[in-house]
Amino acid sequence: MSRANKRISLINEQPGTKGSIVLEASLVMPLFVMVIFLFIYMVQMTLISTQMQAVAANAVRQVSAHMYPVALAFSKSTAGEGANGHEVESRSDGWRMPELSLSGWAGEYASKLPPPFSGWVQSAANRGDEPLQEVRDSLSEQVLDPALKPMLRPFLKGTWLKEERLHVHRVTVPDLKTGRNPYFGLEISYELPIKVPLTGRRILLRTRAEERLWIGDTGEQKGKEEGEGESGQGKPASILSKPEPAYAGHRTRVKALIEPGTEARLTVYYKSGVSKAKYLGTATAGNDGIVEWEWLVGGNTTPGTWTLEIETEGGLKTTAQFNVESP
Repeated sequence: MSRANKRISLINEQPGTKGSIVLEASLVMPLFVMVIFLFIYMVQMTLISTQMQAVAANAVRQVSAHMYPVALAFSKSTAGEGANGHEVESRSDGWRMPELSLSGWAGEYASKLPPPFSGWVQSAANRGDEPLQEVRDSLSEQVLDPALKPMLRPFLKGTWLKEERLHVHRVTVPDLKTGRNPYFGLEISYELPIKVPLTGRRILLRTRAEERLWIGDTGEQKGKEEGEGESGQGKPASILSKPEPAYAGHRTRVKALIEPGTEARLTVYYKSGVSKAKYLGTATAGNDGIVEWEWLVGGNTTPGTWTLEIETEGGLKTTAQFNVESP
C-alpha cells in the first residue's frame, strides 16, 4: 500500500503541471473577458440605436405638427392677402384666423410656440420665407448641425446620447409653395465612443425618420398620378436604365429621360452617406431628352440595396433602389 501511495503521489506532482494550468488560464481568460465586453457593448449599441430612432421620430413629429401655422402664414403672405387688412378666414375643420393683420396674427401666435417654430411663422408672414430653405440642398454637418440640432436637444434628456456625438446628415424639407413634397424628414448619426481596432476608424450608427406635415390635403397624390409638374416645373425624370446590379470596383451607368435641353442632378446614397464619385452630379439632356451618368463604384462600397435620386431643374425628384454586389 505504501508503495502504491508513493506512486500516486509522484504522478500527481509531476513538474510543470501547475505552470501549464496557469498558462492555459492566461490564454483563455482574456478571450473570455473580451466576449463579455463585446456582449455588453452590443447591448449598449442596441439601446443607443433605439434611443436615436425615438429622438428622430419625436423631432420629426413635432415639426410636422407645428408646420400648419407656418404653411398658413406662408400661403397668405405669398398671396398678398391679409398683410394690412383685417379679414377673417374660416376653414371647414372649424379653425378660424383671428381678425388681425397677418403680421399681427403671426406675432401673437408665434409667441406661444417653442423655437424655432416661432421664428418660422414670423419669417413666413413677414417675408414669405419657407423654413429651412438654406439647408435644403446641404449635406454638410457644419451647415445642418447648427440649424437642426436645437430641435433634437429637448428629446435628448433622459437618454444615453451625448449631443456632441450626434450629427445631422440629411434633411427632407417640405415644399410649401407647390405642395408636391409635404414631408419632413431627418437622417441622423451617432459616433460611438470606441473605434475599430487597428484601423482607428469611427463607428457610426444611423437612423432616419420622416412624416407627412399635418397641413391637410395638398393634392400631391393627384399630381403624381397625372405625372405633370406645377407652376411650370415640368415633369419628373423617368429612369430608363439603372444598375442591375452594380459591382464594387466597377463602372456603372444610369440613364433617364427629362425635358430636352434641361439639367438634372443625380445623387447616390450608400451606407457611408452621399457618394463623392466623379461624374455624378449635374448633367444636361440632349435634344432627345436623354441624360446619362457613368461612374466608378468604389471598391470598398458595402454590398446591399442603396438609393439613387434624380432631381430636375424644377425640383421634382425621382428615386429608385439598386443593388451593389461584390464582384
